[in-house]
Amino acid sequence: MTSEFVGMAVACVKKPLWSCRQGVGGAPVRAGRWLTTVGLVVAFTVGATCPALADKPPIIPSQSEVDAARAAAQAKAAAVAQTEQALADANAQLQKLNDQVETLVEAYNGAMVRLQDAQAKARAAAANLAAARAAHEQAQIEMDQFAALTYMGAGDVAKLTALLFAPDPERFLTRAGTLAAIDRHRQGIIALTEATAQAEASAAAAAAQALGQQQKAADAAARAKDAAVQAVNAQAAEVAQITQRKQDLQAQLAVLQGKAKSLAEARARGLAELAAQRAAAAAAAAAAAKRRAAEQAASESGTGSSAGPVGNLPTPGMGHSISTPQQRAGAVAFARSQIGVWYRWAGAGEVGPTVTDQGIQNVPGYDCSGLVMRAYESVGIELGHYTGLQWDEGMHVSQDQLMPGDLVFFATNVNDPSTIHHVGIYIGNGQMIDAPQTGEQVGIHNAFRPDYIGAVRP
Repeated sequence: MTSEFVGMAVACVKKPLWSCRQGVGGAPVRAGRWLTTVGLVVAFTVGATCPALADKPPIIPSQSEVDAARAAAQAKAAAVAQTEQALADANAQLQKLNDQVETLVEAYNGAMVRLQDAQAKARAAAANLAAARAAHEQAQIEMDQFAALTYMGAGDVAKLTALLFAPDPERFLTRAGTLAAIDRHRQGIIALTEATAQAEASAAAAAAQALGQQQKAADAAARAKDAAVQAVNAQAAEVAQITQRKQDLQAQLAVLQGKAKSLAEARARGLAELAAQRAAAAAAAAAAAKRRAAEQAASESGTGSSAGPVGNLPTPGMGHSISTPQQRAGAVAFARSQIGVWYRWAGAGEVGPTVTDQGIQNVPGYDCSGLVMRAYESVGIELGHYTGLQWDEGMHVSQDQLMPGDLVFFATNVNDPSTIHHVGIYIGNGQMIDAPQTGEQVGIHNAFRPDYIGAVRP
Protein backbone atom coordinates (compact mmCIF):
# COMPACT_ATOMS: atom_id res chain seq x y z
CA MET A 1 0.00 0.00 0.00
CA THR A 2 1.23 3.55 -0.78
CA SER A 3 0.72 6.97 0.72
CA GLU A 4 -1.04 8.14 -2.43
CA PHE A 5 -4.30 6.54 -1.26
CA VAL A 6 -6.58 8.75 0.72
CA GLY A 7 -10.18 8.60 1.90
CA MET A 8 -12.31 11.68 2.13
CA ALA A 9 -15.98 12.66 2.46
CA VAL A 10 -17.37 14.50 -0.55
CA ALA A 11 -20.80 16.07 -0.26
CA CYS A 12 -22.93 16.58 -3.35
CA VAL A 13 -19.99 16.46 -5.81
CA LYS A 14 -21.09 15.78 -9.39
CA LYS A 15 -18.59 14.65 -12.00
CA PRO A 16 -19.11 13.21 -15.50
CA LEU A 17 -18.42 9.51 -15.49
CA TRP A 18 -16.57 9.75 -18.80
CA SER A 19 -13.78 11.67 -17.17
CA CYS A 20 -12.78 8.53 -15.24
CA ARG A 21 -13.18 5.92 -17.92
CA GLN A 22 -11.38 5.05 -21.15
CA GLY A 23 -12.39 3.02 -24.13
CA VAL A 24 -10.28 1.06 -26.66
CA GLY A 25 -7.10 2.88 -27.49
CA GLY A 26 -7.52 5.25 -24.56
CA ALA A 27 -10.43 7.22 -26.05
CA PRO A 28 -12.84 8.53 -23.46
CA VAL A 29 -16.19 6.86 -23.13
CA ARG A 30 -19.06 9.23 -22.55
CA ALA A 31 -21.81 7.64 -20.54
CA GLY A 32 -24.38 10.40 -20.52
CA ARG A 33 -24.91 10.07 -16.80
CA TRP A 34 -23.55 11.71 -13.68
CA LEU A 35 -22.03 10.13 -10.58
CA THR A 36 -23.29 11.72 -7.39
CA THR A 37 -21.25 10.96 -4.28
CA VAL A 38 -22.69 11.96 -0.96
CA GLY A 39 -20.76 11.29 2.23
CA LEU A 40 -18.58 8.75 0.36
CA VAL A 41 -14.99 8.04 1.37
CA VAL A 42 -12.92 8.11 -1.81
CA ALA A 43 -9.22 7.93 -2.61
CA PHE A 44 -7.17 10.22 -4.83
CA THR A 45 -3.84 9.47 -6.43
CA VAL A 46 -1.38 12.30 -6.09
CA GLY A 47 -0.80 13.96 -9.47
CA ALA A 48 -3.84 12.32 -11.13
CA THR A 49 -7.11 13.93 -12.12
CA CYS A 50 -9.27 10.91 -11.14
CA PRO A 51 -9.80 9.48 -7.65
CA ALA A 52 -8.29 6.06 -6.89
CA LEU A 53 -9.86 3.47 -4.65
CA ALA A 54 -9.34 3.84 -0.91
CA ASP A 55 -7.26 1.39 1.09
CA LYS A 56 -9.30 -1.52 2.33
CA PRO A 57 -10.10 -0.87 6.01
CA PRO A 58 -8.07 -3.19 8.24
CA ILE A 59 -9.87 -5.98 10.07
CA ILE A 60 -9.65 -4.93 13.72
CA PRO A 61 -10.79 -7.28 16.49
CA SER A 62 -12.96 -5.41 18.97
CA GLN A 63 -11.79 -4.66 22.49
CA SER A 64 -14.63 -6.85 23.78
CA GLU A 65 -13.25 -9.75 21.73
CA VAL A 66 -9.78 -9.19 23.19
CA ASP A 67 -11.21 -8.91 26.72
CA ALA A 68 -13.31 -12.05 26.24
CA ALA A 69 -10.27 -13.99 24.99
CA ARG A 70 -8.22 -12.83 27.97
CA ALA A 71 -11.03 -13.72 30.39
CA ALA A 72 -11.31 -17.18 28.84
CA ALA A 73 -7.55 -17.65 29.22
CA GLN A 74 -7.68 -16.52 32.87
CA ALA A 75 -10.57 -18.88 33.61
CA LYS A 76 -8.66 -21.74 32.01
CA ALA A 77 -5.57 -20.80 34.02
CA ALA A 78 -7.67 -21.02 37.20
CA ALA A 79 -8.87 -24.46 36.12
CA VAL A 80 -5.26 -25.50 35.55
CA ALA A 81 -4.35 -24.26 39.05
CA GLN A 82 -7.22 -26.23 40.59
CA THR A 83 -6.15 -29.34 38.70
CA GLU A 84 -2.55 -28.88 39.84
CA GLN A 85 -3.75 -28.73 43.46
CA ALA A 86 -5.87 -31.85 42.94
CA LEU A 87 -2.83 -33.55 41.41
CA ALA A 88 -0.67 -32.56 44.38
CA ASP A 89 -3.28 -33.96 46.79
CA ALA A 90 -3.57 -37.18 44.78
CA ASN A 91 0.21 -37.58 44.71
CA ALA A 92 0.37 -37.06 48.48
CA GLN A 93 -2.28 -39.74 48.99
CA LEU A 94 -0.39 -42.02 46.61
CA GLN A 95 2.80 -41.54 48.63
CA LYS A 96 0.92 -42.33 51.84
CA LEU A 97 -0.50 -45.51 50.32
CA ASN A 98 2.93 -46.46 49.00
CA ASP A 99 4.34 -46.15 52.53
CA GLN A 100 1.51 -48.32 53.86
CA VAL A 101 1.90 -50.95 51.19
CA GLU A 102 5.64 -51.07 51.81
CA THR A 103 4.99 -51.88 55.48
CA LEU A 104 2.39 -54.49 54.59
CA VAL A 105 4.61 -56.08 51.96
CA GLU A 106 7.40 -56.42 54.51
CA ALA A 107 4.93 -57.93 56.99
CA TYR A 108 3.87 -60.35 54.28
CA ASN A 109 7.49 -61.23 53.60
CA GLY A 110 8.04 -61.92 57.32
CA ALA A 111 4.92 -64.07 57.48
CA MET A 112 6.13 -66.07 54.49
CA VAL A 113 9.52 -66.63 56.15
CA ARG A 114 7.82 -67.86 59.33
CA LEU A 115 5.50 -70.03 57.27
CA GLN A 116 8.44 -71.61 55.49
CA ASP A 117 10.15 -72.22 58.89
CA ALA A 118 6.96 -73.80 60.27
CA GLN A 119 6.70 -75.96 57.16
CA ALA A 120 10.30 -77.12 57.62
CA LYS A 121 9.68 -77.93 61.30
CA ALA A 122 6.48 -79.77 60.45
CA ARG A 123 8.33 -81.83 57.84
CA ALA A 124 11.13 -82.62 60.37
CA ALA A 125 8.60 -83.58 63.05
CA ALA A 126 6.77 -85.82 60.61
CA ALA A 127 10.06 -87.47 59.62
CA ASN A 128 11.04 -88.01 63.28
CA LEU A 129 7.62 -89.43 64.03
CA ALA A 130 7.90 -91.84 61.10
CA ALA A 131 11.38 -92.95 62.29
CA ALA A 132 10.20 -93.43 65.88
CA ARG A 133 7.22 -95.43 64.75
CA ALA A 134 9.45 -97.58 62.53
CA ALA A 135 11.87 -98.23 65.45
CA HIS A 136 8.98 -99.06 67.75
CA GLU A 137 7.48 -101.40 65.19
CA GLN A 138 10.86 -103.13 64.65
CA ALA A 139 11.38 -103.58 68.41
CA GLN A 140 7.86 -104.91 68.74
CA ILE A 141 8.53 -107.38 65.92
CA GLU A 142 11.71 -108.62 67.59
CA MET A 143 9.97 -108.88 70.96
CA ASP A 144 7.10 -110.79 69.39
CA GLN A 145 9.58 -113.19 67.80
CA PHE A 146 11.36 -113.69 71.14
CA ALA A 147 8.05 -114.27 72.92
CA ALA A 148 7.03 -116.76 70.25
CA LEU A 149 10.23 -118.77 70.69
CA THR A 150 9.83 -118.71 74.43
CA TYR A 151 6.20 -119.83 74.17
CA MET A 152 7.18 -122.76 71.96
CA GLY A 153 9.78 -123.92 74.47
CA ALA A 154 12.74 -122.52 72.81
CA GLY A 155 13.41 -120.54 75.92
CA ASP A 156 13.30 -123.60 78.20
CA VAL A 157 15.39 -125.67 75.78
CA ALA A 158 17.99 -122.94 75.78
CA LYS A 159 17.92 -122.89 79.52
CA LEU A 160 18.16 -126.70 79.63
CA THR A 161 20.97 -126.68 77.09
CA ALA A 162 22.76 -124.08 79.09
CA LEU A 163 22.22 -126.25 82.19
CA LEU A 164 23.32 -129.50 80.52
CA PHE A 165 26.45 -127.99 79.12
CA ALA A 166 27.26 -125.87 82.15
CA PRO A 167 30.26 -127.28 84.00
CA ASP A 168 28.58 -126.52 87.31
CA PRO A 169 25.34 -125.10 88.77
CA GLU A 170 26.90 -121.71 89.33
CA ARG A 171 27.55 -121.22 85.65
CA PHE A 172 24.00 -122.40 84.88
CA LEU A 173 22.57 -119.69 87.08
CA THR A 174 24.80 -117.12 85.42
CA ARG A 175 23.64 -118.09 81.96
CA ALA A 176 20.00 -118.22 83.01
CA GLY A 177 20.34 -114.72 84.49
CA THR A 178 21.82 -113.44 81.25
CA LEU A 179 18.84 -114.70 79.30
CA ALA A 180 16.46 -113.00 81.72
CA ALA A 181 18.41 -109.75 81.43
CA ILE A 182 18.16 -109.94 77.63
CA ASP A 183 14.42 -110.36 77.95
CA ARG A 184 14.12 -107.38 80.27
CA HIS A 185 16.31 -105.24 77.95
CA ARG A 186 14.04 -105.98 75.00
CA GLN A 187 11.03 -105.09 77.07
CA GLY A 188 12.74 -101.81 77.99
CA ILE A 189 13.54 -101.04 74.33
CA ILE A 190 9.91 -101.58 73.41
CA ALA A 191 8.78 -99.30 76.19
CA LEU A 192 11.33 -96.64 75.18
CA THR A 193 10.46 -96.74 71.50
CA GLU A 194 6.81 -96.52 72.34
CA ALA A 195 7.40 -93.47 74.54
CA THR A 196 9.56 -91.90 71.85
CA ALA A 197 6.89 -92.50 69.25
CA GLN A 198 4.30 -90.89 71.49
CA ALA A 199 6.53 -87.85 72.07
CA GLU A 200 7.22 -87.51 68.38
CA ALA A 201 3.52 -87.77 67.68
CA SER A 202 2.86 -84.95 70.14
CA ALA A 203 5.63 -82.86 68.56
CA ALA A 204 4.27 -83.54 65.08
CA ALA A 205 0.78 -82.54 66.18
CA ALA A 206 2.11 -79.32 67.72
CA ALA A 207 4.11 -78.58 64.55
CA ALA A 208 1.04 -79.20 62.42
CA GLN A 209 -1.01 -76.89 64.61
CA ALA A 210 1.68 -74.20 64.44
CA LEU A 211 1.85 -74.65 60.68
CA GLY A 212 -1.90 -74.19 60.40
CA GLN A 213 -1.79 -71.03 62.48
CA GLN A 214 1.15 -69.67 60.50
CA GLN A 215 -0.64 -70.45 57.24
CA LYS A 216 -3.63 -68.43 58.44
CA ALA A 217 -1.34 -65.56 59.40
CA ALA A 218 0.38 -65.71 56.02
CA ASP A 219 -2.97 -65.73 54.21
CA ALA A 220 -4.12 -62.70 56.20
CA ALA A 221 -0.86 -60.89 55.42
CA ALA A 222 -1.27 -61.72 51.73
CA ARG A 223 -4.82 -60.37 51.70
CA ALA A 224 -3.71 -57.16 53.42
CA LYS A 225 -0.84 -56.77 50.98
CA ASP A 226 -3.07 -57.38 47.95
CA ALA A 227 -5.66 -54.89 49.19
CA ALA A 228 -2.96 -52.26 49.75
CA VAL A 229 -1.46 -52.89 46.31
CA GLN A 230 -4.91 -52.54 44.73
CA ALA A 231 -5.40 -49.25 46.59
CA VAL A 232 -2.03 -48.00 45.34
CA ASN A 233 -2.86 -49.03 41.78
CA ALA A 234 -6.24 -47.32 41.94
CA GLN A 235 -4.65 -44.15 43.32
CA ALA A 236 -1.94 -44.28 40.66
CA ALA A 237 -4.66 -44.54 38.00
CA GLU A 238 -6.38 -41.50 39.48
CA VAL A 239 -3.08 -39.60 39.45
CA ALA A 240 -2.64 -40.54 35.79
CA GLN A 241 -6.15 -39.30 34.98
CA ILE A 242 -5.59 -36.02 36.79
CA THR A 243 -2.23 -35.63 35.05
CA GLN A 244 -3.91 -36.17 31.67
CA ARG A 245 -6.62 -33.68 32.59
CA LYS A 246 -3.96 -31.18 33.61
CA GLN A 247 -2.14 -31.64 30.29
CA ASP A 248 -5.40 -31.19 28.37
CA LEU A 249 -6.18 -28.01 30.29
CA GLN A 250 -2.64 -26.72 29.76
CA ALA A 251 -3.01 -27.34 26.03
CA GLN A 252 -6.32 -25.49 26.01
CA LEU A 253 -4.77 -22.69 28.08
CA ALA A 254 -1.91 -22.35 25.59
CA VAL A 255 -4.46 -22.06 22.79
CA LEU A 256 -6.51 -19.44 24.62
CA GLN A 257 -3.43 -17.46 25.61
CA GLY A 258 -2.22 -17.57 22.03
CA LYS A 259 -5.62 -16.44 20.79
CA ALA A 260 -5.75 -13.58 23.28
CA LYS A 261 -2.24 -12.49 22.33
CA SER A 262 -2.97 -12.73 18.60
CA LEU A 263 -6.19 -10.75 18.94
CA ALA A 264 -4.49 -8.06 21.02
CA GLU A 265 -1.62 -7.78 18.55
CA ALA A 266 -4.00 -7.78 15.59
CA ARG A 267 -6.06 -5.03 17.22
CA ALA A 268 -2.95 -2.94 17.88
CA ARG A 269 -1.71 -3.39 14.32
CA GLY A 270 -5.15 -2.72 12.87
CA LEU A 271 -5.60 0.47 14.88
CA ALA A 272 -2.15 1.67 13.85
CA GLU A 273 -2.88 0.90 10.20
CA LEU A 274 -6.26 2.63 10.40
CA ALA A 275 -4.66 5.68 11.96
CA ALA A 276 -2.06 5.72 9.18
CA GLN A 277 -4.78 5.40 6.54
CA ARG A 278 -6.75 8.26 8.06
CA ALA A 279 -3.66 10.44 8.24
CA ALA A 280 -2.81 9.66 4.61
CA ALA A 281 -6.44 10.31 3.64
CA ALA A 282 -6.43 13.69 5.34
CA ALA A 283 -3.17 14.67 3.63
CA ALA A 284 -4.39 13.52 0.23
CA ALA A 285 -7.73 15.25 0.72
CA ALA A 286 -5.95 18.49 1.48
CA ALA A 287 -3.77 18.09 -1.60
CA ALA A 288 -6.81 17.32 -3.76
CA ALA A 289 -8.68 20.34 -2.44
CA LYS A 290 -5.69 22.51 -3.16
CA ARG A 291 -5.42 21.08 -6.66
CA ARG A 292 -9.11 21.64 -7.38
CA ALA A 293 -8.88 25.18 -6.11
CA ALA A 294 -5.95 25.79 -8.44
CA GLU A 295 -7.84 24.25 -11.35
CA GLN A 296 -10.87 26.36 -10.54
CA ALA A 297 -8.77 29.47 -10.40
CA ALA A 298 -7.11 28.61 -13.69
CA SER A 299 -10.48 27.93 -15.31
CA GLU A 300 -11.88 31.23 -14.16
CA SER A 301 -8.83 33.04 -15.48
CA GLY A 302 -9.09 31.23 -18.82
CA THR A 303 -5.64 29.75 -18.52
CA GLY A 304 -6.64 26.29 -17.35
CA SER A 305 -7.08 23.28 -19.52
CA SER A 306 -9.24 20.23 -19.02
CA ALA A 307 -7.46 17.08 -17.98
CA GLY A 308 -8.12 13.99 -20.02
CA PRO A 309 -8.64 10.51 -18.64
CA VAL A 310 -5.51 8.95 -17.24
CA GLY A 311 -6.34 5.28 -17.04
CA ASN A 312 -8.56 2.57 -15.71
CA LEU A 313 -9.61 2.37 -12.07
CA PRO A 314 -7.60 -0.30 -10.23
CA THR A 315 -9.51 -3.50 -9.54
CA PRO A 316 -10.86 -3.38 -5.97
CA GLY A 317 -8.66 -5.23 -3.45
CA MET A 318 -5.78 -5.98 -5.81
CA GLY A 319 -3.13 -4.71 -3.39
CA HIS A 320 0.60 -5.11 -4.04
CA SER A 321 2.84 -8.19 -4.24
CA ILE A 322 6.49 -8.05 -3.12
CA SER A 323 7.40 -11.72 -3.48
CA THR A 324 9.41 -13.15 -6.37
CA PRO A 325 8.72 -16.52 -8.01
CA GLN A 326 11.87 -17.82 -6.32
CA GLN A 327 10.63 -16.73 -2.90
CA ARG A 328 7.22 -18.28 -3.48
CA ALA A 329 8.94 -21.52 -4.56
CA GLY A 330 10.99 -21.39 -1.36
CA ALA A 331 7.83 -20.95 0.73
CA VAL A 332 6.31 -24.00 -0.96
CA ALA A 333 9.51 -25.98 -0.29
CA PHE A 334 9.37 -25.03 3.38
CA ALA A 335 5.71 -26.07 3.62
CA ARG A 336 6.54 -29.42 2.01
CA SER A 337 9.27 -29.96 4.60
CA GLN A 338 6.66 -29.56 7.36
CA ILE A 339 4.27 -32.23 6.03
CA GLY A 340 3.48 -34.58 8.90
CA VAL A 341 3.80 -31.96 11.65
CA TRP A 342 0.70 -31.95 13.88
CA TYR A 343 -1.84 -29.11 14.06
CA ARG A 344 -1.86 -27.00 17.20
CA TRP A 345 -4.01 -23.93 17.88
CA ALA A 346 -1.91 -20.76 17.75
CA GLY A 347 1.11 -22.88 16.81
CA ALA A 348 3.95 -21.54 14.68
CA GLY A 349 6.33 -24.50 14.76
CA GLU A 350 7.40 -24.23 18.39
CA VAL A 351 7.23 -27.20 20.79
CA GLY A 352 4.16 -27.32 23.02
CA PRO A 353 1.19 -29.44 24.13
CA THR A 354 -0.16 -30.84 20.86
CA VAL A 355 -2.97 -33.32 20.17
CA THR A 356 -1.53 -36.30 18.24
CA ASP A 357 -2.64 -39.85 17.53
CA GLN A 358 -0.75 -40.81 20.69
CA GLY A 359 -2.59 -38.30 22.87
CA ILE A 360 -1.29 -34.90 23.98
CA GLN A 361 2.47 -34.64 23.45
CA ASN A 362 5.03 -31.84 23.68
CA VAL A 363 5.95 -31.65 20.00
CA PRO A 364 6.14 -28.92 17.33
CA GLY A 365 2.81 -27.80 15.88
CA TYR A 366 1.24 -25.28 13.49
CA ASP A 367 -2.10 -23.70 12.93
CA CYS A 368 -2.98 -22.62 9.37
CA SER A 369 -1.75 -19.02 9.53
CA GLY A 370 1.30 -20.03 11.61
CA LEU A 371 2.45 -22.39 8.84
CA VAL A 372 2.00 -19.66 6.21
CA MET A 373 3.85 -17.13 8.36
CA ARG A 374 6.86 -19.45 8.89
CA ALA A 375 6.94 -20.50 5.22
CA TYR A 376 7.31 -16.92 4.01
CA GLU A 377 9.52 -15.99 6.94
CA SER A 378 11.95 -18.65 5.63
CA VAL A 379 12.36 -16.63 2.41
CA GLY A 380 12.62 -13.22 4.07
CA ILE A 381 9.00 -12.04 3.88
CA GLU A 382 7.19 -11.10 7.08
CA LEU A 383 3.49 -11.93 7.36
CA GLY A 384 1.19 -11.65 10.35
CA HIS A 385 0.09 -14.71 12.33
CA TYR A 386 -3.57 -14.07 11.54
CA THR A 387 -5.65 -14.94 8.47
CA GLY A 388 -7.36 -11.55 8.60
CA LEU A 389 -3.99 -9.84 8.21
CA GLN A 390 -2.65 -12.27 5.61
CA TRP A 391 -5.73 -11.62 3.44
CA ASP A 392 -4.59 -7.99 3.13
CA GLU A 393 -0.83 -8.65 2.87
CA GLY A 394 -0.46 -8.99 -0.89
CA MET A 395 -2.09 -8.79 -4.30
CA HIS A 396 -5.44 -10.50 -4.75
CA VAL A 397 -5.51 -12.89 -7.71
CA SER A 398 -8.33 -14.76 -9.38
CA GLN A 399 -8.53 -18.51 -9.31
CA ASP A 400 -7.35 -18.82 -12.92
CA GLN A 401 -4.30 -16.67 -12.10
CA LEU A 402 -3.13 -18.86 -9.22
CA MET A 403 0.55 -19.80 -9.10
CA PRO A 404 2.46 -22.01 -6.63
CA GLY A 405 3.13 -20.05 -3.47
CA ASP A 406 -0.08 -18.02 -3.60
CA LEU A 407 -2.23 -18.09 -0.47
CA VAL A 408 -5.74 -19.55 -0.76
CA PHE A 409 -8.37 -18.48 1.77
CA PHE A 410 -11.60 -20.01 3.04
CA ALA A 411 -14.55 -18.39 4.81
CA THR A 412 -17.87 -19.31 6.34
CA ASN A 413 -19.44 -16.65 4.08
CA VAL A 414 -17.65 -16.50 0.72
CA ASN A 415 -18.97 -12.96 0.23
CA ASP A 416 -17.58 -11.64 3.51
CA PRO A 417 -13.79 -11.61 4.12
CA SER A 418 -14.37 -10.96 7.82
CA THR A 419 -15.53 -14.60 8.10
CA ILE A 420 -12.22 -16.04 6.81
CA HIS A 421 -11.22 -18.94 9.02
CA HIS A 422 -8.53 -20.87 7.10
CA VAL A 423 -5.57 -20.40 4.76
CA GLY A 424 -3.29 -22.69 2.77
CA ILE A 425 -0.34 -22.43 0.36
CA TYR A 426 -1.23 -23.24 -3.24
CA ILE A 427 1.14 -25.74 -4.93
CA GLY A 428 -0.58 -26.20 -8.31
CA ASN A 429 -3.02 -28.69 -9.85
CA GLY A 430 -5.81 -27.54 -7.56
CA GLN A 431 -3.90 -28.58 -4.42
CA MET A 432 -2.53 -26.80 -1.39
CA ILE A 433 -0.41 -27.53 1.68
CA ASP A 434 -2.12 -26.55 4.91
CA ALA A 435 -2.47 -27.30 8.63
CA PRO A 436 -6.09 -28.51 8.71
CA GLN A 437 -7.40 -28.83 12.27
CA THR A 438 -6.79 -30.36 15.71
CA GLY A 439 -5.80 -34.01 15.55
CA GLU A 440 -4.59 -33.76 11.94
CA GLN A 441 -1.20 -33.19 10.35
CA VAL A 442 0.16 -30.72 7.84
CA GLY A 443 -0.48 -32.23 4.42
CA ILE A 444 -1.61 -31.80 0.83
CA HIS A 445 -5.33 -31.18 0.32
CA ASN A 446 -7.87 -29.88 -2.21
CA ALA A 447 -7.55 -26.11 -2.63
CA PHE A 448 -10.90 -25.48 -4.27
CA ARG A 449 -13.36 -26.30 -1.52
CA PRO A 450 -16.90 -24.93 -1.42
CA ASP A 451 -15.80 -22.35 1.21
CA TYR A 452 -13.01 -20.94 -1.04
CA ILE A 453 -13.23 -17.14 -0.97
CA GLY A 454 -10.14 -15.98 -2.85
CA ALA A 455 -6.37 -15.89 -3.12
CA VAL A 456 -3.49 -13.53 -2.36
CA ARG A 457 0.03 -13.32 -3.77
CA PRO A 458 2.23 -12.06 -0.89
